[in-house]
Amino acid sequence: MRLLVLVGMLSPGILSAFSAAHADTLRATPGDRAAIEACLELVRQNVEKEAEGPLEDEAAGPAGRLAAVAKQVATQAESCIGAVTIPCQQEPGGFSTAGMVECNTREWAVWDELLNRVYNESLKDAPQKLATALRDTQRAWLQWREKNCGLSALENEGGTIIGPLHTACMLDATARQALSLEHRE
Repeated sequence: MRLLVLVGMLSPGILSAFSAAHADTLRATPGDRAAIEACLELVRQNVEKEAEGPLEDEAAGPAGRLAAVAKQVATQAESCIGAVTIPCQQEPGGFSTAGMVECNTREWAVWDELLNRVYNESLKDAPQKLATALRDTQRAWLQWREKNCGLSALENEGGTIIGPLHTACMLDATARQALSLEHRE
């Protein structure tokens, strides 16, 4: 727990090293895994229900677009990002700096597992040319994620919010990449 408190006070360079080292130790709990899996299953069910119903035209204008998006969110897997973090942060201590880092890291671990599983499955039967391209792309994405999530540390240098911002960014980027790879065809 002391490590989590210190994360909020780290410099950007140290934060990047922490992130790389910490990613190797991410461990998802069964309950956290179950929350994400349940959410993704609800999305799948909603997609099936929507496919059975009639297509509705979207009303014109910004209000029509927002109404359509509000209906679509139940069929978007990205809506599951935060399924662990948000309830965790609503618990006592969850909104402290250390609590936010812990909550973000717990969910990040689930998405990291999913990303690794989907990535390895993608490589398994891929032709050599595709496997090489996928590996190169994933390596480039990992570098981008580190640099992108390091920006918040630079922008908030010296602040206690660096740890929560960084882990939230890592969680979000990892989840989106996992979902992108999972739905790649």
